[in-house]
Amino acid sequence: MIVDDEFLIRTALFDFLDDYDEFRLLLTESAEEALEQLHKEPADLCIVDMRLPGMTGKEFIKQAQAQGVCRHFLLHTGSIEEKLYQQVREYGMTRNDIFLKPYDIQTLLARIRALIG
Repeated sequence: MIVDDEFLIRTALFDFLDDYDEFRLLLTESAEEALEQLHKEPADLCIVDMRLPGMTGKEFIKQAQAQGVCRHFLLHTGSIEEKLYQQVREYGMTRNDIFLKPYDIQTLLARIRALIG
């Protein structure tokens, strides 16, 4: 699942990943919408924007994890604070799970495969 409120980023990620037959993709523009969709169909991995309208990316990850609706998370963001690295560790994530925009899409693909492969 791709959770990003920016249409161009959301669709660019979708278009890239859709070229690979190994993924079934869902798109949402808000954390609230994502949680609703995940209750209908849980996901192996969620790519989550940090800054979302309403619930933030961190809040989404915390809730989705607590509710057991997504197994793995990748966070992508335009800005990063050192404390974010510490906060995501609470959710079992590492620096390898945080992608700073713009990032190398092949590196993202490799991390996705490592997590769900």
